[in-house]
Amino acid sequence: MKKILFFGMLAAMLSSCGSKQQTASEDVVTREQLTFPIGDKIDNPAFTGDAYLKPLIAMDSVFNFPQTNVVTFAPGAHSSWHRHGGMVVMVTGGVGLYQEEGRPAQVLRKGDVLQIPAGVRHWHGATKDNWFSQVVIYDMSWRPETQTDEDNTLSDEYYNELTLEEYSHPTLIDSLMFAAPDSTLTLLTFNGPIRLANTVDAPNEAGAPGLHYVVFEPGVINAWHTHPGGQILIVTDGIGYHQIEGQPVEVLRPGDVVMCPPEVKHWHGASANSRFAHLAAGTNPDKPAVVWSDEILSKEEYDKLPKE
Repeated sequence: MKKILFFGMLAAMLSSCGSKQQTASEDVVTREQLTFPIGDKIDNPAFTGDAYLKPLIAMDSVFNFPQTNVVTFAPGAHSSWHRHGGMVVMVTGGVGLYQEEGRPAQVLRKGDVLQIPAGVRHWHGATKDNWFSQVVIYDMSWRPETQTDEDNTLSDEYYNELTLEEYSHPTLIDSLMFAAPDSTLTLLTFNGPIRLANTVDAPNEAGAPGLHYVVFEPGVINAWHTHPGGQILIVTDGIGYHQIEGQPVEVLRPGDVVMCPPEVKHWHGASANSRFAHLAAGTNPDKPAVVWSDEILSKEEYDKLPKE
């Protein structure tokens, strides 16, 4: 066995532009085009329009990863003004809006990643003509020292008269969900080329470990390995596989979450006909990141995997 730290590469350079229009015709995204599950409708007067919640990861004592949900807004839907614990927002589809109190509203698009400090008053939602989906990771334990907001209403008039600015969007390649390098890496622990980027660094506002974006070319998988602190995978693109030693192979699609406990041997990678990508977090980061084995599936073993 050999120990190798799992590390990332910085994401692509960001570019920005200004806008006062909420949508453009090429931006329209329907509910069916969103790749992540939308979950159940939120029944809460703090939301205007149709919004949906899908829990992805629950905070527990094994992985110690902050609460993580998918929040989806139908066109024109939005939250009221509110405050909460530190949050990381990762946009998974559509076109949305985010505004911190005292700052212009910003347009968010697929691949955007932003951090909201604890206690900052803000709201978020969809643009008028687009669905909007985001993964949110946040600190559930935070509580305000005092309650200072008497009225959190965000009126229709306010929403309809917004002047908007584009967020600093990353450069996305080949329709991937998040920023990744143009060039691929060849590593001894993978049987082919991958792309690797840091999507969320640690420390961050949510108190989460770093999230690495790993893009496998079709047919590429990694070797068997363990994580002394455990690992969580959030599937973002394509179709892939995951297998824990002694258990059946799982076929993975966007929105699926893999929870691999500490010291459990597993492997993961792409199906034969699809590029595959996931966000990977080494949980309990005070422990070594990964311990690699020299074993990797043979071509014969790979060819027997379930077909996507």
